[in-house]
Amino acid sequence: MAQYMLLLHQLPDTNAALPPAVMTDVVRRYYAWAETMRQKGKLVGGEKLAVGRVRHIRMRDGTPLSSDGPYAEAKDVIGGYFVIEAKDDAEADTLALDCPHLWNATNWVELRPIDLMTAAQAPVQAKAAR
Repeated sequence: MAQYMLLLHQLPDTNAALPPAVMTDVVRRYYAWAETMRQKGKLVGGEKLAVGRVRHIRMRDGTPLSSDGPYAEAKDVIGGYFVIEAKDDAEADTLALDCPHLWNATNWVELRPIDLMTAAQAPVQAKAAR
C-alpha cells in the first residue's frame, strides 16, 4: 500500500464567521470521516494545525532567516492534514474526494504521494544515488 498526504487548504479566516452550531457540525463530519477511514484501515494519521506561532525558516546566502507567517495577505493556509493508505492513485483520489474538508467550495485538498524513507535507509539510498 502506498501512503498519501492530504494537505487541507483553505482561505484565511474561513471558519472565523461560522455560527457555533455549523462549526460543531463541520468538526463532527471530520471526526466521523476519520473514524470510518480508521476502521477501513486507510487512515495513518492526521491533525488540525494550530493557528498562530507559525515560523518560516529559509536560508539566504548560507544564513538561516526566520520570520513570522503566514501573513494576512496569504492566499491560502493549510489548516491540517491527513495521511492515508491506498493501493494506487485512483483509490487515493476516491478517498480524497470523500474528505469532509471539501464541504466549502473555497476549500481544497492537495493530494501528494509520500516517498517513504526512514532515517536508517537515508544513508543507504544516498550511496546508491552516487
